[in-house]
Amino acid sequence: MDLNHAELHAACYITAKKTMMDARPTDVQRIKKLADTFYTLCLEHIGRVKALGRDPNIVVRAVKYLADTHAIQPMHDSTEWFFFMLRALLELACPEKVNNRDSLVFFTDIEEGLAQACCQIEDK
Repeated sequence: MDLNHAELHAACYITAKKTMMDARPTDVQRIKKLADTFYTLCLEHIGRVKALGRDPNIVVRAVKYLADTHAIQPMHDSTEWFFFMLRALLELACPEKVNNRDSLVFFTDIEEGLAQACCQIEDK
């Protein structure tokens, strides 16, 4: 499967816009520049995701998740949070290796959290 670049760009723009929401006046060029930086950071992960045999659009979905849950106004044009949170999400979705039983136990914790999230969505 090929990466949907347009959808990734759009997700990065929405994320950037949310982090800059309280900046007045709204500087569209600054938002676009931040979105472009986010997009470039995303591209750094595509090769690893593909090498693991996974759909590169996982990155798009991860960025949408970040936009919905972690892109908050105080972030402004910071990129460090985005890079490291994206990396952590992708490591969970596409683990390169599981080193020991503790890692496996943590994946069980993640499964429980996902089950709870699914129940919350079903209840709505």
